[in-house]
Amino acid sequence: MDRAPTGELKDRGPDPSAARRSQAFQGRALFAVVAAIVFIADRISKRLVVANVQPGTERAALPHVWITNTQNPGAAFGVAQEATAVFLVASIVVAVGLVFYVVRNPIGTGAGVLLGLILGGTAGNGYDRLLHGTVTDFIALHFWPVFNVADSAITVGVVLLLLGYVLRQRSESSG
Repeated sequence: MDRAPTGELKDRGPDPSAARRSQAFQGRALFAVVAAIVFIADRISKRLVVANVQPGTERAALPHVWITNTQNPGAAFGVAQEATAVFLVASIVVAVGLVFYVVRNPIGTGAGVLLGLILGGTAGNGYDRLLHGTVTDFIALHFWPVFNVADSAITVGVVLLLLGYVLRQRSESSG
């Protein structure tokens, strides 16, 4: 607001910086909420599987989807089974990096959701590695390696971030 020559305050209209701050707050809030939801869903689902499904067995859940109880000390697809400590450190670095990035940069709501998926999944699998030295995988499709909620969240977040980046690059280069 500015002062008129008479000393009265005049409204200059909406403050564009306030709109950017509001959008950044919404993006950060979604980042935190989505990360928390993914982490909690991952923890609950893994706990239910460990409590109710014997290791090495599986139960039909949906057509072409089974629930099993598999412990994976390595990365996705059972790669690098002996590198649990490396993946734990990587989880911590990724989680800290994501939080640092979101705190330091304004992000939109879409980025908040996608980065929240990645943080929640990273935290879920990192928690398993820290406490148990392995990650509980339980969703079996029989044509794909066994995975969990955290793996799904990370994959969806990364794939959609990359897709968004590629689409933005195409539109910038063509326009």
